[in-house]
Amino acid sequence: MKCKYCSREIPEESLFCMYCGERAVRKKREKKKEIRVPKPRKLPSGSWFGQIMVNGERIPITEESEAKYYAAARAAKAGLIEAHKPDNRVVGDLVKKYIEDREKDPEISPATIDGYWRKYNNNLQSLMKLRLKDLDRAAVQEAINAEKQKYAGKTICSAWGLIKSATGVKIDGLVLPSKKPKKKPPVYKTEDIKKLILAFADYGGQVECAGLLAMWLSLRRSEIMGLKWADVDEDCLHIRTARVYDKKHKLVEKGTKTDLSARTIPCDSYILQKLNALRRESGADSDYVFTESTSGIWKGVDTVCKRAGVEHGYLHGFRHTNASVMEYLGVPAKYANKRGGWASDHIRQRTYTDAMAEGDIEYAEKIDGFFNGLITNGITNGTQEAPK
Repeated sequence: MKCKYCSREIPEESLFCMYCGERAVRKKREKKKEIRVPKPRKLPSGSWFGQIMVNGERIPITEESEAKYYAAARAAKAGLIEAHKPDNRVVGDLVKKYIEDREKDPEISPATIDGYWRKYNNNLQSLMKLRLKDLDRAAVQEAINAEKQKYAGKTICSAWGLIKSATGVKIDGLVLPSKKPKKKPPVYKTEDIKKLILAFADYGGQVECAGLLAMWLSLRRSEIMGLKWADVDEDCLHIRTARVYDKKHKLVEKGTKTDLSARTIPCDSYILQKLNALRRESGADSDYVFTESTSGIWKGVDTVCKRAGVEHGYLHGFRHTNASVMEYLGVPAKYANKRGGWASDHIRQRTYTDAMAEGDIEYAEKIDGFFNGLITNGITNGTQEAPK
């Protein structure tokens, strides 16, 4: 080609003329391509809404301002951000499928599945009806706040945990209620425990045995209901199985709560005599020691507590009593955990152990004795005059 300034021949791809030094080819200005997106419309809420096509799929974009809409829409169109079609699946449907899948797992307790169904049917119902795309922080917080009027914090947290697991949605910044129970089981004094044992003896039958196994041996309700005659030995009980309610409210057998819950507990002759009396009365027609329903046992325990003039502690509350008694008596943690089937000392201390009133007095006297001993020693050694 020729240089347009000096008209001399220069190579075709030259940018500058080798003779006159002038630029031979004017650099073409690159035209910036603008990504075109549909014009948005303003919604009554003040947000701006429009739909774009990405890979043949219609994607809605909603932003709080028109400028942000264009920025988000062009970024999605250019592939700078990942554009997804909104998830219109219903939260309740996902939770239901999640529970049904868990039902097929033999390792999961029927009681756990029953708890899932109860939460599915009763808790956070406003969220169950939502589409997944609408499950945001505001909706979840509003549902949790409304639920506080009817249910305990632990129940609400468990229900939200179920939804979170089923949907895979994680929302930061939620204000969840405390999981601590509103009312802890009563801490009985020694005299109260004595009254209860005597009242149980007067009542007799399966109710008495259930109360003794919970308060004396620290058995869980499920372990009491799962106890078999084959597990009752000459001087001990073998805790091998448990029975819990399934979603049809029928007692079904399962394994113990944890591997450590399977244990052998030395059993006093007082309790063994009561159990053997049950065997003679029932003729051991059933493999299980306890054939009465848990509601029947609950009513019996309620009657016993009223006769004894103490607060109703329930079978699980009696397990708390046993933990407090072992703590008061100074039973080493290793043996206390083994007897109660607790996985760790932390769980027993945090959840089950409380201070008995006798301990307050007994240890107060020990502390007073310590300081009085210091004072007495000081006076005896002549370091201080006795107070007048």
